Amino acid sequence: NDSVFIDVSEFGKSDITLEKEADRKSLADFRDFLQNTRNVYFSIWLIRIAQVNMLDINKKEEQIIINPLRWWKNFLGFQNDGNRRGDFEWKDGDRFKTNWVAHPAFGAYTYLYYRAKGYDRFTSAFGSVVQSTLFEYTIEGMIQSPSIHDLIITPGIGVPAGIVLEETSNLLLSSDSGFLNALGYVINPMRIIVPDKENVNLSPLMSGQVVIGFQW
Repeated sequence: NDSVFIDVSEFGKSDITLEKEADRKSLADFRDFLQNTRNVYFSIWLIRIAQVNMLDINKKEEQIIINPLRWWKNFLGFQNDGNRRGDFEWKDGDRFKTNWVAHPAFGAYTYLYYRAKGYDRFTSAFGSVVQSTLFEYTIEGMIQSPSIHDLIITPGIGVPAGIVLEETSNLLLSSDSGFLNALGYVINPMRIIVPDKENVNLSPLMSGQVVIGFQW
């Protein structure tokens, strides 16, 4: 029967806030971080191979054949203004869609992958930087030199975009609406690709099929 006073001054704040996290993995879990980094890296290689297989025969042969000498020359140079190898230059000659959409999206979703695996924001951002660097110097580096623009922009814009996508997804998933919950998974598909044990159930059946269930 005691009186209760409720401070309502906090209710006017923004719905999306970056609160201090607890029980998150960090770089201290280095072996686990390396394993997850390896998994992402190999997955990107598979995607790259699938993309190459869709090219015409001339371009396919050029990108499938790995020439160690060409890779080493690419490693020592930079892509600039459309040239595969040259001096340090900010402009790499790629299209706007490639530089300002595709690469930031790569940075955002690699960040979200590490977040889905349970890492804190700093470690997830570092993982995005690592994946971008590996891609530029090894996967794409087999064909052309790394782009300074891509090395900076991919995580530089991708990580903040990933934070916005994650917090927006969290907000939608906290709704009572099934539609908004589904939209939350669309915005952050890593919630499906990297299942949350509490929200996604992967259960193989005797027939060999897999059932994916969501708790909305």
